[in-house]
Amino acid sequence: MSLRCVALALPLLAALPLPGAQARPLTILSPEQMVQQGANISRAAASELEAQLEKNPDDLTARAKLLGYYWYQWMQPGEAASKAARRRHILWLIEHHPDSPVTGLEEAAISETGKSLTDPEGYQEARKLWLSLMESKKGSPYVLGNLAKFFQMSDKPLAENALLQAKAIQPENGEWDWRLGYLYAMGILGVDALGVNGQPTSADPFAASGPFAAKARKALAESTSGTMLAVAASMLWRYGTMLAPTERGKMDYVEDAIKLVQKARLVEPANPSWPQFLAQLQAFKVQVQSPAPKPLK
Repeated sequence: MSLRCVALALPLLAALPLPGAQARPLTILSPEQMVQQGANISRAAASELEAQLEKNPDDLTARAKLLGYYWYQWMQPGEAASKAARRRHILWLIEHHPDSPVTGLEEAAISETGKSLTDPEGYQEARKLWLSLMESKKGSPYVLGNLAKFFQMSDKPLAENALLQAKAIQPENGEWDWRLGYLYAMGILGVDALGVNGQPTSADPFAASGPFAAKARKALAESTSGTMLAVAASMLWRYGTMLAPTERGKMDYVEDAIKLVQKARLVEPANPSWPQFLAQLQAFKVQVQSPAPKPLK
């Protein structure tokens, strides 16, 4: 899945038809949908969008589409040109609209190491901008949330710090517990890279046994949020069993997930979803434990 921790939509727009005019349905696109549109445009269409931005730099729809184009169609203009264009658009977004849902897109992150379009210089420039914003805009939870999204793979302690600040500002907003649960699970798994579909493509076994993983386990053990615990359990089940190289490793992650859901049931006993979740985990555990059928002779 595209691991957007929470679906962030642009504000709804109201459109009133003129007297006598036939009303037409208003299509509202999310930033993710804009990116997907951009993933399918031609090189000429991308040039037209760039020209639009020269006239109206705040056209975030055009920027979102271009982020999709330069991420998914980077071979058309070439890696060097796509990398430079991505850096330009992403740095502009951080500087001018750090709280926008567009700035929090998966495609608005810059990788320092590890894959196509890796841009160490761009990453460092973005890091400086984000750290400056973290210091100057402590009262903006959505800036902090976008910062956390940018660093959720490359600097998990920094991402955690930003999410904890956002949660302190908005303690009733369940988004922050959701995203902390996700971050802690990725830390426990040692995931350090995501593919274009949002699924883990790389996990560092040293990180999985490192200090942030230990901190994540401690935070979950102390958590009183059913949301945080359930999200972490779901990620450990889904991705832990995918990444674990052995059946024993898969079983360990399933058992971790079961313990988290059992704790979630204790802290939120009125939630009716826990029995079904536990039943699914237990059934999967039995499946992993069952010996493979012998081939017919």
